[in-house]
Amino acid sequence: MTAERTTARSNGSAGAVALDLGEIEDASVGGKAFGLARLVAMGLPVPSAFVIRDARVGDHPADLDERHQALGAHAVAVRSSAKGEDGAEASFAGQYETVLNVSGVDELRRAIDLCVASASTERAQSYQVDVLGAAGARMNVVVQRMVDALAAGVVFTADPVSARRDLLVIDAVAGLGEALVSGEATPDSYAVAVDGGIVRRDLIGDSALLSDSQISQIAEQARRAAAHEGHPLDLEWAIDRSGALYWLQARPITTLPADLNEFDSVLPSPDDVLTISNVSEMMPGAVCPLTMSFTGWGIDYGLQHMQVSVGARKDIDPVWQVTASAYGHLFLNLSGNLTLAAGTLGSDADQTAQTICGRGVPELEDPTPMPFFRRLFNTFKLLRYCYQAPSVVEEFDEEVASFVLQPGPDAATTWTHLAGELTFFDRSMAVHIQSSALSGFFSATVENMVSRSANASTVAEQAEAVRLLAGASGVESAVMLEELDELIDHVAAHRGALAGFVGRAPEEALGWLRSDESLAGGLDRFLHRHGHRGYRELCVRDPSWGDDPTPLVQSMQAAVQARLRTGGRRDIRTQVVDTASLSRGLRWALPKAHNAIRRREHTKSLLVDVAHRFQVAFRHLGEQLAAEGLLPDADLVYFFTVGELDAFDGEPTPAGVEQALARRDALQYQQRLEFPEISVGLPQPLEPQVLEVADGVLQGRPASRGVVEGVVRVAHTLAEAADLAPGEILVTPITDIGWTPYFSLIGGLVTDLGSSVSHGAVIAREYGLPCVVNARQATGFLSTGDRVRLDGDCGTVTLLSAPVDA
Repeated sequence: MTAERTTARSNGSAGAVALDLGEIEDASVGGKAFGLARLVAMGLPVPSAFVIRDARVGDHPADLDERHQALGAHAVAVRSSAKGEDGAEASFAGQYETVLNVSGVDELRRAIDLCVASASTERAQSYQVDVLGAAGARMNVVVQRMVDALAAGVVFTADPVSARRDLLVIDAVAGLGEALVSGEATPDSYAVAVDGGIVRRDLIGDSALLSDSQISQIAEQARRAAAHEGHPLDLEWAIDRSGALYWLQARPITTLPADLNEFDSVLPSPDDVLTISNVSEMMPGAVCPLTMSFTGWGIDYGLQHMQVSVGARKDIDPVWQVTASAYGHLFLNLSGNLTLAAGTLGSDADQTAQTICGRGVPELEDPTPMPFFRRLFNTFKLLRYCYQAPSVVEEFDEEVASFVLQPGPDAATTWTHLAGELTFFDRSMAVHIQSSALSGFFSATVENMVSRSANASTVAEQAEAVRLLAGASGVESAVMLEELDELIDHVAAHRGALAGFVGRAPEEALGWLRSDESLAGGLDRFLHRHGHRGYRELCVRDPSWGDDPTPLVQSMQAAVQARLRTGGRRDIRTQVVDTASLSRGLRWALPKAHNAIRRREHTKSLLVDVAHRFQVAFRHLGEQLAAEGLLPDADLVYFFTVGELDAFDGEPTPAGVEQALARRDALQYQQRLEFPEISVGLPQPLEPQVLEVADGVLQGRPASRGVVEGVVRVAHTLAEAADLAPGEILVTPITDIGWTPYFSLIGGLVTDLGSSVSHGAVIAREYGLPCVVNARQATGFLSTGDRVRLDGDCGTVTLLSAPVDA
């Protein structure tokens, strides 16, 4: 600093001091000034400016005129930069005055005083108390050269609405950006992906305000700034009439949860093909970190265990190979599943896709096969692996019967015991996959015998294979349905059912059930046998029916209402197959396929039983941690991973607790995301798309035979399904066991995803309901109230009419 400047300051106020942006070293000058200084330090173009520290009304720096002249013959903007403003905790947006197009020294002084005085208004002081805990924020003022803006706006390096950090959002208006900030103007909006692709344009006028090159320039520089700061930023920018880009402000985004991509997988290959099919049936939607690390790894372990058992993989890799996670959602890695096809005979990419997705997947290519004799040897090992399933399951029944998770007197002891037993769930998954492999083998054999080809290639052949496989009796899921139907009949026969059960909130309806000894006994018997089941039953955070019967009761209310309205119910019916009319091969294979289906459903129930025991133990751990003051509430335990709990030794650190709280906030955003059925590389959330359906006909896969016409009820959640009326056709992305009570009510089922062995398909066949799976676009194309023809023989859903608005 020159001697002249030092002298000038000494003649002025001892309080107010002016600093160039390059002289700012910390955030004591307020968030706005500090943000500008950081942008300058990054080498980004920023209009010339200075800041007045500790500004007061009528008290200006002695060198104010000199600094104003140094900005050149341009109008300036005068903005607040108070303590706490534009910081990581709050923005103070609009609380203080901003004065634009200021010219001349006298006008500058008046603008500074106006800006400083705005900190003392009742509105601003109230906000200061709410956010900072006290009024009287120290005011600093930024004086900056105005940009003669052709266009201006803001850019968020993470989408503040969806919380996606991989999506940058630019808002732009013509002229100055103040109209945008104040809400007076509606902007053009552009969303830019990490690779620079413009994935969304929402334009106000007929043409875009920004060119693609300008969008790219803004996005590149904004992301560079965010990377430099280490956190997402909200920046203001302007493009002058010469086309030059300037940065006017930078502040942290204050409303973001944890990174939605925190637990994204590193794929074995960036071109791996992933799908939401199959895994979405077990756990639709996003899951908490504990479920991701516990159940997600268990699935990967079980599938890798199969590949290792048959010689297709050398050993189990601790890095996920067959499953993947993105945005908090679980996916199956189809390419990782092809390891089995590469190492054995008789399987290829198409068959793998048919088994998992219920259809071919063109993106999935056949893997490089192992040498022929190695595949031949592994094929014998695969057959042995499948045929050993009955004895493995029998042995595992005994292991489950004696398996106990014993809580300790404190959280640390409970975790020590729990951590030592985690591998039992991995083993449970491996047993279920081995049981499923035998079922898949015989089901594929039946399909191939029906079609006399590698896959059931025609719709008619697919439908015939489904009919034959549906002949299995004594399947555990069907037994559960029969017992549930008996319970619902019992409730419907009670003379007080309409007022006491149907017409109440689910919690009140449950209390009514409990008040009647006979009904309570029936409910208790059902829960004793099936209480470990429920919605998203492999998610450790979602309670089972036994732990919280409310969702079960809600679905029972709809079924009881239907009984009372129609006077009856749809019976479960297992169609008896006339084996005398079948070929010799089918007479041999079909009974074995039916036995394998029964065993698969049994091991699924065992798997869920084991998962439920861990769920109860994790819940108890959370309650202990909360009681010991280590967590603010018991639910937060689900937002740590297994590895983190192990590292904490059951005692989370304060920093870990803060991160867990942010993850819980993130889950709400992750739940809103939807994904394509098939993705190459890590899946990206879907943007809204215009659906194209030929002649109003959706083509899916036939899963249960029959034709029905009826009114559609689109339900993405169990809460939406509670509005089902008798005979309506349920259209949903996917179903799991939690949807079971509605099957005695509906007239047919359509799912976006799934195969002939999906839960919905199996239950639909047991009720004799027409069912089409893998319709892919059904929940987007159809709306509640539409009338459709559902053809379970051909796998089509035809829109007949849309509802007429009243």
